[in-house]
Amino acid sequence: MIAGFVAASVLAAFLSGAVAFFAPCCITFLLPAYFAFALKEKKQILKMTLVFMLGLATVLLPIGLGLAGLGQLATQFHTEIFIAGGLFMLLLGIFTLAGRTLAMPFKPKTPSMEKMDILTVYQLGLFSGFASSCCLPVLAGVLTLSLISASFIQAFFLGWAYVLGMVIPLVLLALFWEKFNLAESPFIKGKTFSLNLFGKRMEMHSTSLLSGSILTIIGLFTLAAAFTNQITAASSEQIAFAMLLKQVQTRVLETAQIIPDWAFLALLILATVYLYRRTTRKKEEKK
Repeated sequence: MIAGFVAASVLAAFLSGAVAFFAPCCITFLLPAYFAFALKEKKQILKMTLVFMLGLATVLLPIGLGLAGLGQLATQFHTEIFIAGGLFMLLLGIFTLAGRTLAMPFKPKTPSMEKMDILTVYQLGLFSGFASSCCLPVLAGVLTLSLISASFIQAFFLGWAYVLGMVIPLVLLALFWEKFNLAESPFIKGKTFSLNLFGKRMEMHSTSLLSGSILTIIGLFTLAAAFTNQITAASSEQIAFAMLLKQVQTRVLETAQIIPDWAFLALLILATVYLYRRTTRKKEEKK
């Protein structure tokens, strides 16, 4: 398998994912959605970031493994996908503002309004995966990885490198968040205040208000983009930034040609293991 890799393919896949993250169609939805759940989660930010990544991988990995039909499905029904995703985020935002959660009916206990459960974060990642797969550069990148792969295993590692590249900005934010213990900062901790709404007194937390507002705005923006056919619209500044990232990617790949591809594969595996151990270690410490 290692010998079958083309020159710097793992690094190319990783960098392609990082560039795809900043594509207008992706970052417009991924970053605000991420910040919305980060503000509510606070304590388990790295764990939830990995759950968010799994949601992305659920959509993008099968495409990278050769299921091009999934990508075609996302492209063919991209308006419907955006409408469904917009409604989901709008509903989530309204529930958050109302101090409620989208808890499953069979759960014995409703989760704290200060947290988002794993299923909700996974669904956000899942929608983000479908939303980003509607973006031509992302879809083209994943399908290209599928084409250059000599085997199923190789396609999996290239696809995983691509997904990890897409979320590495979010992972770095999560690690930065944990390192400097931002959850304890006054701004993130926020405070509880009371509101009188339609004659009813409500207890609201500032971060829930901010998180719910972000989700509501994203939901409305997504629905507006879907109904006005502006899903892939981009400003000239966004296009120029994407082109700059592409140039940086090309230079990095040219510089890294002397490094064997198995080294990048080993680094990918180590990074994945490190992130997994980082989250499970915190769980063991709590016990």
